Amino acid sequence: MKYVIIFLFFLAFSCTKDIENVTFEGKVIDYNKSNPIVDVKVIFTCWKYGNSPDSSYSENETIIVKTDKNGNYQVSFDKGAFIEVKVFRYGYLGYNYSEEIFNQNNKLNIYLKNK
Repeated sequence: MKYVIIFLFFLAFSCTKDIENVTFEGKVIDYNKSNPIVDVKVIFTCWKYGNSPDSSYSENETIIVKTDKNGNYQVSFDKGAFIEVKVFRYGYLGYNYSEEIFNQNNKLNIYLKNK
């Protein structure tokens, strides 16, 4: 029984770890035409555990990037555990996405649908 408690203790604290040097990159694409969309603002909010005593997110950082002439974007954070992505572009439906971060390098292509 003692070993089960020790195992659960380590399991609980190993799940609340920030990933260091997190990067997201990808392309914003028109869903119907499969063309890249240029000059789109992509809003990233990266949540971090930091020094949280209760395993909750204790801080966040928001970075807004713009797609280039090929629809590409890239953003980096020093560390993170959870990401929220939002995109709003006139003529398109809004895009919202969120997920836990497990890897340093992440690829995320964003497909926007026309209104």
